[in-house]
Amino acid sequence: MSLIGDIYSNLYKKVCGTHPHIRFWHFQWLAVKDLYSDLKRILPTLEGRLLDVGCGDKPYSTWINLEKVKHIGIDIYPGSKVDIVIDTDEEWLLETSSFDAILCTQVLEHTANLGNTIEEITRVLKTGGILILTVPFIYNEHGTPDDYRRFSVYGLKNLIEQNYEVMEAKHQGGIGSTVGALVLNWLERQMNLYKYSRILKGVILPLWIFFCMVINLSGWLIDYSDRTQAFYSNALIVAKKKCG
Repeated sequence: MSLIGDIYSNLYKKVCGTHPHIRFWHFQWLAVKDLYSDLKRILPTLEGRLLDVGCGDKPYSTWINLEKVKHIGIDIYPGSKVDIVIDTDEEWLLETSSFDAILCTQVLEHTANLGNTIEEITRVLKTGGILILTVPFIYNEHGTPDDYRRFSVYGLKNLIEQNYEVMEAKHQGGIGSTVGALVLNWLERQMNLYKYSRILKGVILPLWIFFCMVINLSGWLIDYSDRTQAFYSNALIVAKKKCG
């Protein structure tokens, strides 16, 4: 990234926040507002050993009660917060039935070997343990080329229901969030394609932030009128592992 790009990025982060503490005027706010809300509700209730699958920098650790939870993170890439590096095609170097809860958020769409990932999650989770899964449904391509699939709520339930009792299945967002997030992400990516448009984006940063705020507010309000549960951007499942 160029010096100008670094300056823009640092300024944008200071003004608009960073994951998972982005502010209302961030261009990705609509895409994550419901995800953040649900994780803030669920994660503080967990106790025991928690496995964070695809943990990255463990962005959600501040919402976990670390006095009651041992937070262990795995990922395919090494990092300062990654406790164990895994291979998605092999058995994880973790004991069977050794975790009380598993968090796997916005990961399954990037997993090349989906079957092995689900099998390993089930293997290392204790009977009666809690699985928290989130995935995008209607959302732009990201993390390419490792972006392989999308799940509906029903597809996610179908993926795990043989071995789990589904306690909560939730559509996150509505038509307002979905359309708004797609528009803002498209504009952000389009403006980053060319040098002149990147310069323009920096020049009009205050207008871009104001525009994002208007779209975010509009999307948020429109969501309240959407009762179809058919045009959501993300899916959440909370499930308990069955005996056997």
